[in-house]
Amino acid sequence: MSDAPRMRDTRAGAGRRSPLLAAVIAVLGVFALLVAAIALFGSAKDGNPQVTLPLPPFARTAVPLGPAKPPAGAARLINGNLVFDPALSEDTPQGPLPIIGADGRKPMEAYAPAFDPSDKRPRIAVVVTGLGVSSIATTLALGRLPPAVTLAFSPYGSTVQTWVDGARGNGHEVLIEVAMEPFDFPDSDPGPRTLLVAASTEENAKRLSWILTRFTGYAGAVNSQGGRFLSETKALEPVVRFLAGRGVLWVDVSTGEKSATAGAASREKAAAVAGVLGIDDIQTPEAIDAKLLDLEARAKESGTAVGVASAYPVSIDRIAEWIDGAQSRGFVLVPVTAVAKRNDATHAP
Repeated sequence: MSDAPRMRDTRAGAGRRSPLLAAVIAVLGVFALLVAAIALFGSAKDGNPQVTLPLPPFARTAVPLGPAKPPAGAARLINGNLVFDPALSEDTPQGPLPIIGADGRKPMEAYAPAFDPSDKRPRIAVVVTGLGVSSIATTLALGRLPPAVTLAFSPYGSTVQTWVDGARGNGHEVLIEVAMEPFDFPDSDPGPRTLLVAASTEENAKRLSWILTRFTGYAGAVNSQGGRFLSETKALEPVVRFLAGRGVLWVDVSTGEKSATAGAASREKAAAVAGVLGIDDIQTPEAIDAKLLDLEARAKESGTAVGVASAYPVSIDRIAEWIDGAQSRGFVLVPVTAVAKRNDATHAP
């Protein structure tokens, strides 16, 4: 009998056993992987599987808590106008906080534009608020409004110091906006770290300090909303005291009759501005023009008047058009520091 058929049978059997052998090897491989995984990650029955891997040390990167700090010891001026004076600044983790200098100088004086106190014409100050957030509105204001208009900037803009630099470089007086609780809070929310009636004096001081470190170069602080807060003497008085202690002018641009600013400023011997006229409650050219004439009438009657407008394009346009005519009619446009009531009886204009 020939061996050829037997050899073919042997090869055929080997062929049939090869898939079985491969399957066994595969199962053993999976089992080995499972054992390795349990060794590395832990068993699910343990209830606390974990991985322990050696890692290189983590390089920590400091996260800035406030705006870039000006160089220590160096005053910064733009076109001759002061933007930062280290003698009038306290270095804090959040950023530079204004202080009264060792020589008695105050930010409200150092960052205020010069004006002629001997000018006997009726004085009108105009404050435009809400700048530093919309680049369109801010660019329009810086391009259209003359230096005598006071500009108030929100502390929340990402490039607000750049805008303030531009304003100071053009000769404008600058204010920083302080978010305060309105009557319909939180439906109306002025922004992060809003000063609240129910908050403690210490908490409001912390919030105010944070706001005041957002940029430099301002002569005063001004409310953003705040109808309820401004009507509460016990809440407002510590704020006025805090600002006065740091040489910062308080400007109340609320147009209601419930503000406690005048009384608080008098008791705290703080420089302040109150009793302003809203210029653009109705945002039409005709209504704004009529309010600007009302502002002139106030100035003629009492010697000074303060108007406030938001950074609407129509408001900026009408104010810019009105200014030349007002000056020709015998009024002088001044920064808001020039009409402040100096309850401390110092440096009175």
